[in-house]
Amino acid sequence: MVMRGIRVTVGGLMSVDGKIAPADRQGRKFFRFMTPRHRRMLHRIRSGVDAIIVGVETIIADNPSLTVRDVKGTNPIRVVLDSNARTPSDSKLLNGEAPTIVAVTRDAPRRRVMMLRRKTKVLVQKRHGRVDPTELLRELKTLGIRKVLVEGGGEVRWSFFKANLVDDFFVWVAPYVWGGRDAPTLVDGSGFIHEAVPLRLVRSRVVDNLLILSFLVKRSHV
Repeated sequence: MVMRGIRVTVGGLMSVDGKIAPADRQGRKFFRFMTPRHRRMLHRIRSGVDAIIVGVETIIADNPSLTVRDVKGTNPIRVVLDSNARTPSDSKLLNGEAPTIVAVTRDAPRRRVMMLRRKTKVLVQKRHGRVDPTELLRELKTLGIRKVLVEGGGEVRWSFFKANLVDDFFVWVAPYVWGGRDAPTLVDGSGFIHEAVPLRLVRSRVVDNLLILSFLVKRSHV
C-alpha cells in the first residue's frame, strides 16, 4: 500500500483507442458496451470496497448512482471530488440511498457548501485550487475506510497516479474505435513528460467481448 492502511484501486472502461466517452464527454453512452455480466462484475468490485471516488464532472455529465444493485452487497460510501461545490442539488448521489461525502476546498461558494451540507456530509480542505487526493485519503482513513475504488473520470484518475497513490489498476477494453481529439481518455491530466508509471500485468481475460486487464502498480516511475 502506498498510503499505509488504505488500498487504492483505479479502473474504468475504455474503447480500443483509449476513450472513456465521446467528445461531448457523456460517458453514459459507453454503457451500451456492457452486458449484464459486466455490470455484475462491476457491482461486485464496488461491493468489495469501502468507498468509491469520482469527480464532479462525472456527476454532472452522467448523474450516476454508484451503488451496488446487480449483486448482493453493501453500498460503499460515495465520495465526490468537487473543489467548487458544483454537485447539482438533484443529483442521485444526494438521494440518501447510500452514504455520500462531497470534498471541496476553501474556494467553494459558501451558499453552495451550505446547500450540500443540508443533504450530505461535506469535507472542506483548507486549500485553494483542486481537492488534494493525498489529504483526502488521510481524511477517509480517519473514518475507517481501508479500500477505495477510483472510478473516474480521467482527470481524477490522473490526480491519483500523479500523487503516486495507486496500488491496483484495471482496464476494460471495448472492441470499438470512438475517436475524437477532444474525447476524454482513461487517464487525462497534464501527463508525465520524463517518466511513466510502470505496471505489472497480473491477469487478462475476455468476458463477453470485453478485454479485462488487471495490473499491479510498481512503485518507481521509469
